[in-house]
Amino acid sequence: MISRRQYLKTGSTLLALLGSSCATAKAATAPGNQVTLQYDVVVVGAGTGGLVTAIQAHDLGLKPIVVEKMECPAGNTIYAMGSFAAFGTNLQNEAGVKDSKEAFYRDFMKVSEDRADPELVQVYVDNISEAVNWLQKDLGIAFKPLKKGVFSRWPAVDGKGITGGGQLIRSLVKEAEKRKIPFLFNAKVNNLLVNERGHVIGVTAQSDDEIKTIHAKDGVVIATGGFSGNSEMLNTYMGGTLSRLCLRGSPYVTGENVTLTRPLGARLVNMDQFHCGPIVADTHLNPNIVINSGTGFEIDENGKRFVDENSVYTAKCRTTVLKTRRNMGWHIMSSNCERTKAAVEKYKKLNTVFYEGNTPQELAQKLGIDPKAFVELFNAYNKAVKDNTLKNWEPPCTLKNPVELTEAPFYAFPFQGGITATFGGPKINTNAQIINNEGRPIRGLYAVGNAAGGLFFANYIGGAQLGGATVFGRKAAAHMALHHSN
Repeated sequence: MISRRQYLKTGSTLLALLGSSCATAKAATAPGNQVTLQYDVVVVGAGTGGLVTAIQAHDLGLKPIVVEKMECPAGNTIYAMGSFAAFGTNLQNEAGVKDSKEAFYRDFMKVSEDRADPELVQVYVDNISEAVNWLQKDLGIAFKPLKKGVFSRWPAVDGKGITGGGQLIRSLVKEAEKRKIPFLFNAKVNNLLVNERGHVIGVTAQSDDEIKTIHAKDGVVIATGGFSGNSEMLNTYMGGTLSRLCLRGSPYVTGENVTLTRPLGARLVNMDQFHCGPIVADTHLNPNIVINSGTGFEIDENGKRFVDENSVYTAKCRTTVLKTRRNMGWHIMSSNCERTKAAVEKYKKLNTVFYEGNTPQELAQKLGIDPKAFVELFNAYNKAVKDNTLKNWEPPCTLKNPVELTEAPFYAFPFQGGITATFGGPKINTNAQIINNEGRPIRGLYAVGNAAGGLFFANYIGGAQLGGATVFGRKAAAHMALHHSN
């Protein structure tokens, strides 16, 4: 199994993860300082949304090209588990899972605090089952066997030794290659071409020492993801403190969805919205195993509690970056806790620093905090567990079934708040067309996946990002094909 940390490495590692296809696809480039190419569709970005758009466009009779600034697909998908938030798919029907369009819609809107665009959510709900079936049956992408139960709303791609998202990208690239869809890697799109009527008709892309002008007869699709890897944009749209969240995803998702479309008057929405989760930045370890363990307590660098240990992980991560000096917290556990052994193994496996001590005082000394104050807090926690008074603490600790920390050695596991993806971007309509500030579609310009704004706000149902990229990638392709003329 390849670790999350390994995905951060560039060059040959990424090529190895995704197979040789990325390297061979460079054949679309041509010599010379100025090159002009002609296609029906230009897709900017080789993530899930971009690849789905290209494949669907090809199958509907169009000639697409995929332009990617890195040497191979290196966006957020390769970090994903590969789950799709869905209902009514073949996989779910075969497992006897009962769900409904109405319940799914309600849950989608609830998790977004009813501030997601209801029309976009409706498009997702109306099309997600068909989209997953298309991936599985038409494209032959392997999904894990689905069992009826708590995870039955999340059919997931079988990672086969890598992440499900990494396997999804690998499979989509192979499907594109079967169709002989050309790729331009190491080609950064730096400008959208517009005609005298304001319609987008292509792009210019810098590739090594070569500038390529690529005309698009039917449309340009922005599939570059959001701006989670762009510290300047995070600071601008989210504020200084939140911009210091550690990066959980790709460092190459740097805001081309904004920089390319803003000059054309695209309506930018939800620019302060994002998804966050726990991380240990040095090794890219996901510390969910400890912060969701259901027992123990959490402290900052000074040994003070700062968060309700029962907070959902997104709220806990926001609080960590807002309330601690270095965006660093420590989860305190003992050997008698249910998940301690597994946590120790995980941290060791990924070479992630943690501390253990035979006494609370020894643990405090290794953490570099006041041993006396920590021992007092440690003992107070155990007493509050016994007396059922943790909820009276400030901040309250609302853990449902905490246990006393009684068995040595005692442990401190680090965690930080990290940003997974941004939700803001150019607003799209139900055909994935980008809308301008006057509320009209910009002809010839589309956005899919996390490059688009409007589908997510505050939070999202897990798996809806891959689902949204697939649904709206197919929508964009269908709309371009409908308006295609020879």
